[in-house]
Amino acid sequence: MARFLSPIFLAEVVCLITAIAFVWKDKHSFWRVITCYLAIALTTEEYAAYLASKGHHNLWLFNIFIIFEISAILYGLYHCIKTYINPKPIFSIGLGLIILSYIVFLFTHPFSDSNSLTISVMSVVFVLYCLYYYYLLLKDESFIEIKTHPEFWWVTGVLFYYFGSTMSNIFDGLFNVKIIGFATLRYCIYVLLNLILYSLWVYSFICRMKQRKLQS
Repeated sequence: MARFLSPIFLAEVVCLITAIAFVWKDKHSFWRVITCYLAIALTTEEYAAYLASKGHHNLWLFNIFIIFEISAILYGLYHCIKTYINPKPIFSIGLGLIILSYIVFLFTHPFSDSNSLTISVMSVVFVLYCLYYYYLLLKDESFIEIKTHPEFWWVTGVLFYYFGSTMSNIFDGLFNVKIIGFATLRYCIYVLLNLILYSLWVYSFICRMKQRKLQS
């Protein structure tokens, strides 16, 4: 029962419900893909929690989920960047690096281990693409109302989450100190990053819904 009252679970559910209500029927496939990704993420985490409660290993499940995560986030960043340039060349490089890291993991670790290599590589790639999106946005001469621009807030959520995750992994040893009962600093940071991610995504869905109404 405590699992269903956790801040991360509640944030995921709110984000998924908002996506279904506001952007599921959007004409652009990007928003439907992200909605499906949220549903897959929530289902994966709940099944992983179930396996853990039964004393079973669940890291293999997350190693499968990473494939969906890579696909959805890269697709979303591609959608945002293609407004300004043809992103196929740079995305081919990033995707190639991520695939290579996954292959290396498969040949060097059991599938039941955590795939920290691919997680680290994809996080760095995602952050670089987010920063490049900001660069292209700043160079754009057309007027954009940032506070209501859905893609901007979606990318910002991705940047906060994956940059924070990367820093947390790099300084992992410093964040294992317990600060609230059983909760470590690393866990609290992870909760905060998830809340930021899903809050910004909810806001982007609301912005997209309002934008669509203005365009109709």
